[in-house]
Amino acid sequence: MDKRQICIRFAREVSAILKIAVPAIRFVPGKQLRTSTQIAALTPDGILIRNDIGVTPELFFAIAHELRHAYQLENDRSLHDYRTSDQLDIDEYNAQPLEVDANAFAAVVMAEFFGVSPQFLNMSESIRQLIYIRTRQIQKELKDG
Repeated sequence: MDKRQICIRFAREVSAILKIAVPAIRFVPGKQLRTSTQIAALTPDGILIRNDIGVTPELFFAIAHELRHAYQLENDRSLHDYRTSDQLDIDEYNAQPLEVDANAFAAVVMAEFFGVSPQFLNMSESIRQLIYIRTRQIQKELKDG
């Protein structure tokens, strides 16, 4: 199974959990993404993924994160106050409720699918705490059904 097939299969499974349609997945050069460290992005045309990344935990985390953004959009989460990563400093960006939620959801997926718990060591302690709190809330929501 090639990388594209693996990503689509994973996206189907996560989309089923979220009860959303599977967005199109396209592999693109990294320069098409907003920053040099960005792995994936949700666009109106689907999820864009850097074509130079291997099949790694970071790839699966990024897909789950972007699928959560698709879920947020489908469930009328307001993007009115949302700012992209090039508009804010890193802590301000990561503290946004939609980012906290997407990171927390991706952490739940990583724990459930792969038995790994992202530590978010590149984030400040205050941001990590927001994500951990939201992670516990999402775990309860999924358990309660």
